[in-house]
Amino acid sequence: MCSSCGREYGPASLNWRCSCGAPLDVIISLEGLEFDVSKFRLRSASMWRYREFLPLLDEKCVVSLGEGFTPLIIRRLWGVELLLKLDYVNPTGSFKDRGASLVISNLKALGIGEVAIDSSGNAGAAVAAYSAAAGIKCRVFVPADAPLGKKVQIASYGAELVEVKGPRDEVHRAVMSKLGGAVYAGHAWNPFFIEGLKTLAYECVEQAGPPDAAILPVGSGGLLLGVYRGFTELKELDAVDRMPRMVAVQAAGITPVYDALHRPYGRAPPKTPLADGIAIPSPPRLRQVVEAIRETGGEAIVVEEQEIIKAFKLLARMGLFVEPTSAAALAALEKARAEGSVDKGERVYIPLTGSGLKAIEKISRFCLGLHT
Repeated sequence: MCSSCGREYGPASLNWRCSCGAPLDVIISLEGLEFDVSKFRLRSASMWRYREFLPLLDEKCVVSLGEGFTPLIIRRLWGVELLLKLDYVNPTGSFKDRGASLVISNLKALGIGEVAIDSSGNAGAAVAAYSAAAGIKCRVFVPADAPLGKKVQIASYGAELVEVKGPRDEVHRAVMSKLGGAVYAGHAWNPFFIEGLKTLAYECVEQAGPPDAAILPVGSGGLLLGVYRGFTELKELDAVDRMPRMVAVQAAGITPVYDALHRPYGRAPPKTPLADGIAIPSPPRLRQVVEAIRETGGEAIVVEEQEIIKAFKLLARMGLFVEPTSAAALAALEKARAEGSVDKGERVYIPLTGSGLKAIEKISRFCLGLHT
């Protein structure tokens, strides 16, 4: 269903956005379903343990590499109970595997032979991997200055890697102009991608119980909307009694969510963003992200590069090696505590979304200072 005009499309539709130009959402019925942890524990340790909550076209076409049900560890920091979800141990090293598994499973069910996607790296790697597993041809358009590790990973899966010079918006224009006979599987637009990401909320509740707030890096907004959708469904199922606050994290220089909620942050975009995973100047679901934050009493927090580096080092000392985009969430927690948007004694959920191995070149610029 269209998120703006309400026009409806069938579940087998290949439309990736409404004819009015707005993003589409998947509408599912939870009638007759219950969140039964005892039942889930008899199933595989993957996101597919929640299969009845996922809009899957054909169960025989599931394309899975074991994504989801990643470890969750609890630590105390700055007076809060921190629920750290280690989603960087997913098969391709990021949370994007959840969305890619569902999207590619449904495209396989429809007999699609070729897909194309634009990505800053992680979504492209995920779609390339699951396309390879499904026997589907894949083209991935990325910024020319995307991290080398991510580009090598994409090419290794056998996908055609197309490097595009210019800003992130230019990459989207390039894939649209060269789509050819491929089906567009862009993670920022595809509504099934968000449906896969909502399992992050399900797993949080099963593994640790409900949090008071979720701090989430926001680029295209799929992660925040997926977690928001998951907790919304859990509340409808009476599995939780309240919605956690959605806290969006943005890096200085590219702050569309913060700007929409408050005022222009007033910083020029960096030439090479440290947190490239959230360097999205024009997210297509911006309105929905802002609405989710406001509805839950959340906030948008902007972090500086030095704050991201500090948070990266702190996580590394905890034994957690993540990419800068993931570290941005911990940097935001420190600010949230200082500003009062997260209180002492609260439980805060932070999915660590990408492996540090994906950004090894960027990390190497400051890693020698880890001992200081």
